[in-house]
Amino acid sequence: MNSAQFERLPHFIRKEMESISEKIRPLMKKVSTYYIFGLPLMLIGILNILFFLFDNGLDMESYLVPIVYAFFAALGLALFNESRLLKKEIHQVGKDYIIERINKSELMGDEEKNRYIASIKRQVKMDLQPFFKFLAEENKRNQDAFFK
Repeated sequence: MNSAQFERLPHFIRKEMESISEKIRPLMKKVSTYYIFGLPLMLIGILNILFFLFDNGLDMESYLVPIVYAFFAALGLALFNESRLLKKEIHQVGKDYIIERINKSELMGDEEKNRYIASIKRQVKMDLQPFFKFLAEENKRNQDAFFK
């Protein structure tokens, strides 16, 4: 997530999104690195094993080449799977930050906080709409309290 994605959002939402972005940035770097190296290694290894098997066949002298290709494929698959696991961790870190932020709110009642938290916990992925509604409601209450 970069700040260019948040340009059209109101300032109070943009501030929170930048905070979430700061928390997940190191994980996003790992995900992109693992994905960039993992996917090509996996594809190169698998395709070369297939080409080697169909072109040459296996005989006693040529076991080393498919073993090396299998190693590349396994390494690529491991990196690719690690990137998928880190994506799930990114969503969990984002959810944890959102829940922590909702709990810190002093303008909302406990019942409303619990309703927003339950809504966020029900989401499989990190859906930002309930959080945006919470921030908008909190901002509205803050402005109402400011003008009274």
